[in-house]
Amino acid sequence: MTDPIGAATSAPHRPPTIRDVAREAEVSKSLVSLVFNGGENVSEERRLRVLHAAERLGYRPNLVAQSLSAGRRDIVAILVSNLHNPLFAEIVGAAKAQLAEAGRRTMIVSAQVDDGGGSAMLDQDNIAMLRDLRPSGLITVGTIPGFAELTELAATIPTVVASAIDATPDVVATVRSDDNAGVDLVIAHLVAQGVARIALVGGEGGTVSASRATAFRESIARRGLGAGSWVESADFTEAGARRAVERMLAEERLPEAIIAVNDLSAVGVISALESAGIAVPAGCRVAGYDDTSLAAIPRISLTSVDPGNRRIGRDAATALLTALDADAPDRGLEVLIEPRLVVRGSSVTG
Repeated sequence: MTDPIGAATSAPHRPPTIRDVAREAEVSKSLVSLVFNGGENVSEERRLRVLHAAERLGYRPNLVAQSLSAGRRDIVAILVSNLHNPLFAEIVGAAKAQLAEAGRRTMIVSAQVDDGGGSAMLDQDNIAMLRDLRPSGLITVGTIPGFAELTELAATIPTVVASAIDATPDVVATVRSDDNAGVDLVIAHLVAQGVARIALVGGEGGTVSASRATAFRESIARRGLGAGSWVESADFTEAGARRAVERMLAEERLPEAIIAVNDLSAVGVISALESAGIAVPAGCRVAGYDDTSLAAIPRISLTSVDPGNRRIGRDAATALLTALDADAPDRGLEVLIEPRLVVRGSSVTG
């Protein structure tokens, strides 16, 4: 018996090409290309013939190719460290909206891949694509593994670094939250409740993590709390934070409060504490950093530092647009965004 499904199967529909439009309109491919690239030396009759043929076929031009061939170069690439991080989604969304208002198209590119051993490495294929495409400008978001390999690209097209410190002298600007102020806000909040023994889980995994660890040490030292407070080494991940807490518990070094280097790490901290039967915040207060959507989940209710993610995205886009409009853009500008503390249940008792 013939399979009716198999009998009805046909080859997948191929999207129309510029060649199809030329055939339908009975003109050359070069004329079709000229029409879609805004060529002026085309008669109205022939232009309409091409546009009507394209409409009948459902043809849509390749905007990237169109932009490059027309010499307008209005594509801005946004290279994102980790597409799964909700913090970066907010920054990218704000930057994209700002660029769109200025008439710029954007393409979002992932910066990293897994090296097979659980660590991130630079996605060489995507970097090669950016070199070939040569967009008008580039915004990098988050700590990019192997950022030094982007130096050549940053030297040839205006580049802005957002929410990271991985800058080279060639970047137009670095836009990030003031980590010193942000970490100090958390510590001041905890100290005001009588907390004296505080640990920061972080310091590894990139320059931002290291910067927050340094800010923690300095703030603790200013308050004379160094004897009972410390940095427990961990990366940005939930698993890394869990291991750090398990280490502290095994060595019986549980502090009164733990500051995680980001919200994802804070989830790992809370998970490890609760697995050990330690209630949050009664047994140990916890705070995070970045104020992502995770922090507002009622089950977590995480006190966290809002670094101004949308402001970072908008200011990064503005800095890039300013550079694109300048004949000789300035280099090395640093923009620090003032953070604020969002207090929730994870750090408050009583």
